[in-house]
Amino acid sequence: MADLRENPCVSVNKLGQYLTARPALRKRIIHAQKHPCDPKYLRYPEASQAIVEFLCNGRDETILRYHQHRLLHAEPESDFDAHRLALCVEAIQHFLKASGELALTHAVASPADEGLPPLALSGVAINVRPELLLRSVDRHGVMRSGLLKLYFSKHTPLDETSGQYIATVLQLFAEQNLKQQGEVDHRLVRVFDVFAGKVFVAPKARQRRLGDVQLACEEIAARWDMN
Repeated sequence: MADLRENPCVSVNKLGQYLTARPALRKRIIHAQKHPCDPKYLRYPEASQAIVEFLCNGRDETILRYHQHRLLHAEPESDFDAHRLALCVEAIQHFLKASGELALTHAVASPADEGLPPLALSGVAINVRPELLLRSVDRHGVMRSGLLKLYFSKHTPLDETSGQYIATVLQLFAEQNLKQQGEVDHRLVRVFDVFAGKVFVAPKARQRRLGDVQLACEEIAARWDMN
């Protein structure tokens, strides 16, 4: 297990779940964020890497096929590792079937800066960690920017509400960090549920959702020391 986190923090994907969860699940989410698993037990880093490479390099399906083949023939170090590799292969296959849903025809994708700081809100550090920077030129020749966040969960798909919450936080994060990349366009701020094959675009009207996010962060901060 990784070190205990002393200060309140939450990943943006878990925050989306938290906002639609029942009280018992909310408590479990806070506990899991305070006591994170060791990074070596993360399930989808290879799948995420394959998808980013695909989207940034001409969207050639052979890139995804290559990574599937590589992972299928990798030698697992443990039972968990074997399970993780199989999940990554499955995730890539789901993405292959649904990548068209992203509709990124006119956007140029590049890897997002991994050094961007968390988003601070109501005493909580929200770890956003978008996978991709998206840029596009509008019909007036103005550069627009946005971000793509991948969501991986085989058994807990995002519903419309949680997906919209995550996209709303992603847009706020983009507005704080992409000033040099062009004005943020909410249509280029997207969350993609890989297993469900569903994309969530940041809503234009967001004031109520931001209020909900702020209240959720206040609640997480208040309960942090109880977990």
